[in-house]
Order: sequence, then structure tokens, then C-alpha cells
Amino acid sequence: MTDASDFEKAKARAQEVLDAYGADEARWPEADRAAVRKTIAMDPVLAKHQAEEAELDSLLALAPVEAPSYVLQNRILSTQKEEGIGGVGIVKQILDLLWPYGSSAIPAGALAASIVLGVTSGAVTTIATDSWSDEQSYDVLALALGDTTLTEEWQ
Repeated sequence: MTDASDFEKAKARAQEVLDAYGADEARWPEADRAAVRKTIAMDPVLAKHQAEEAELDSLLALAPVEAPSYVLQNRILSTQKEEGIGGVGIVKQILDLLWPYGSSAIPAGALAASIVLGVTSGAVTTIATDSWSDEQSYDVLALALGDTTLTEEWQ
């Protein structure tokens, strides 16, 4: 009984493959090719159906293929921009959430320029000296700690 039900499943799958892909075996899914070929060889109804599909394939091959219109090409490309290719869409969506005002190159360039200017001005304007007096050390420490009433009890 399982052989009969397995054969019925194989016939149903062969019918699906013929309906979806036609009679040309090169178009069939590679995983199903051998099983469908074997099932068609065992069932004369499927063999007849394959012959009908071959006639339909040859008729469809005679039909002229029109080049896609400009509107269709734009629709396809706009869909690809929205969905993204290979996960790029997710990154673009995150960037659009963070910076919805257009290209994110402008704020990135501004950030890089501010870092360069900050490092350059810090390196140029800093006077390195080893001869600080105690009073200057006290002033720098008070400034760093944000305490204008720093007592000298710690010394």
C-alpha cells in the first residue's frame, strides 16, 4: 500500500513539474529530474502530458519576445532599491533612520573634519613644560577637578 501511495505522490510531483517547467528536462529542478523522468517512463498518461507540454513549449518558442519597456525596467529597479541586494537594504534603512536628510557622507565628513581640527589644534597649542611651579600645578588640578575651593590639606 505504501508503494501505491509513493507512486501517487511521485505522479503528483511529476505533474507539478511538467505544469510548472514544461517538457524540457533541462528546466526541471535538478533534485527532481531523475525521479520525474522515472515516473513519466512508468505512466503513459504522464508521457502523453509531457508530449503535450513539448508542443506547448515549441509554440511558445515561436512567439516574439518583446524588449522590456522603460517603465517596467524602472519599476524593477525601484523595487530592488527598496528591498536591497544581499542585505544592503537593511543597512540603508538603518542609515536612513539615523540620518533621514539625504546622504550620510556630509555628517561623516563634518565629524572627521572636527576630529582632525581638534587633534591638530590640541597638538599645536599645547605648551609642554616640565618646570611648573606648585601654584600652577594647583591651578591645573583645581581646573581638572572642577573645584575652585580646593583645599591644600591633601599635601
